[in-house]
Amino acid sequence: MNASGAAVLPPAVLPPAVLPPAVLPPAVLPPAVHPEEQQVARALMRAAVYRLLGGAWAYPTPSHLEDLAALAESVAVDSPLAPVFAAFASAARGADAEATAQEYVFLFDREARCPPYEGAWGDAPQMAGKSALLADIAGFYAAFGLEPSAVHPDAEDHIAPECEFMSALCLKEAYALAEGMTEGLEVTGRAQASFLGEHLGRWAETFAGAVKEATPLPYYGVLADLLIAWVREEIAGVGADPQRVVGRFGYDPVQEEAFTCPMAPASLQEDPQDETA
Repeated sequence: MNASGAAVLPPAVLPPAVLPPAVLPPAVLPPAVHPEEQQVARALMRAAVYRLLGGAWAYPTPSHLEDLAALAESVAVDSPLAPVFAAFASAARGADAEATAQEYVFLFDREARCPPYEGAWGDAPQMAGKSALLADIAGFYAAFGLEPSAVHPDAEDHIAPECEFMSALCLKEAYALAEGMTEGLEVTGRAQASFLGEHLGRWAETFAGAVKEATPLPYYGVLADLLIAWVREEIAGVGADPQRVVGRFGYDPVQEEAFTCPMAPASLQEDPQDETA
């Protein structure tokens, strides 16, 4: 992959997946008639699903959960995964926001039973360490004029930004399709297959399985099911061939350094000095 992909769309800042995701065009587009229109609609739907997943792994609030439910319903139309999207929408609407937030902290923050970082999962310790992994992921982002939010540094391998990056690639694909940009379409297609094969597709299923085993809350259990089903479908759809990891043996950000989840609101991020005061 090279920097020529950045020409598909103007540079943008990679969303931190903290704000509620917007409902993307598939919910309002007229029915696609021509094959080209169907391809554009499909790319926009995929962008919306990745946006949904990015937002769903962020810190939950009542309005955020409702927005996620609405987005899940909008992308479920005519999808082979419609039952999974419907189950997630129901779980999001039925979730108690306070209990879900507490479970978020238990799973991903203070207890960190299931670190939401790619680097925490792997079959063996990474020889090159955290820096090499983050540099490789950042290289994907930079090649398309994207960069992590300055509010959340060193979070390139968090599950939410990785999903947001795939959403951005799908939007770029839709733009290239609509404008007849053959080279841009080829670049975004290769990038999607590469990123799924080398990053998101390698660890998402193992991470989601650990979440499903660790939580009694329907919301996170159904979200784990959705992540697994969607990533499997995407791997097959783009022709990726990831070497899936099966355990948690990579670097652990909880053990490596003082850790506060970058996807949590700033008000919940405690100053380590306060704990020793």
